[in-house]
Amino acid sequence: MEKIIVAFATDNRNDFTKEHFGEAKEYLVYEISKANSFLLDTISNKSPEEKKHGDPNKAKGVAALLKPHGVKVLISKDFGRNIVRQQQKFVVILSSTLIIEEAIRNIQKNYSLVIEEWEKGETRDYLRI
Repeated sequence: MEKIIVAFATDNRNDFTKEHFGEAKEYLVYEISKANSFLLDTISNKSPEEKKHGDPNKAKGVAALLKPHGVKVLISKDFGRNIVRQQQKFVVILSSTLIIEEAIRNIQKNYSLVIEEWEKGETRDYLRI
């Protein structure tokens, strides 16, 4: 895989949201390769409100927003209980930094690890980078 599509959870387009991934105001969708990154789209989070913490409908709503854009990786500073559901559809990354530009570089440095996790399919685990 020469490039991956990654969704960054943000409220201000510079830093990760301080909330869980599914509660972000919007998602920045980037195409990332080992050498380059390009912002493809900004998607407003119109997923349903959670009726309870870890609501499966919330996970489905977020996935439905991002899958049509080819997203394979979700990255944020924090995820809620739905992390397990999202791991079945995406590579989930817990970022070691709050700054999105730094997180892009971290993905590039760990590119082969991200691809390796994607190839595990529904049994993938989350990554910390």
